[in-house]
Amino acid sequence: MVDDIISYLNKIAVDNNIRVIWEHFDPYTPPGSSYEDMCVVMNLDWHNKDELVFQYAHELSHIIRGDKTDLFFYNTLYNNKTGIEYETNLVAVRLLVPFYCSDTEIRDISVYDFLNSYCIPHYLADVAKNEITKFFNRNFKSVNNGEYILY
Repeated sequence: MVDDIISYLNKIAVDNNIRVIWEHFDPYTPPGSSYEDMCVVMNLDWHNKDELVFQYAHELSHIIRGDKTDLFFYNTLYNNKTGIEYETNLVAVRLLVPFYCSDTEIRDISVYDFLNSYCIPHYLADVAKNEITKFFNRNFKSVNNGEYILY
């Protein structure tokens, strides 16, 4: 499963002309990205491997958003709902939702399963709920007057 989501994110990187480097660093060296170099650097030795998917989506999102401040480092401790890191997290969630929902029936979707699957900070639960709902409303017909409502 992790290989599948990494392949999915690799395709997004290629489609956006983003170079990705996976390298061995100290287990507490965070990944980073550079818009100027169109490059993401990921740490193969990160101390919590479960966080790599969201970190990768997050770093790709800095470049996709066009964040010009060079060299961003991933930080999950910052949970303010404003600023560059929050906006980047929104894009990262948007990148991951289609993969999570691609073969899942709406009745089987769980916002907290989504968050936990990719170690997404729980303060983004409302964002995830909205993005998952938008995904299903955009891609599938429903029997509830044309719109799904996710609880």
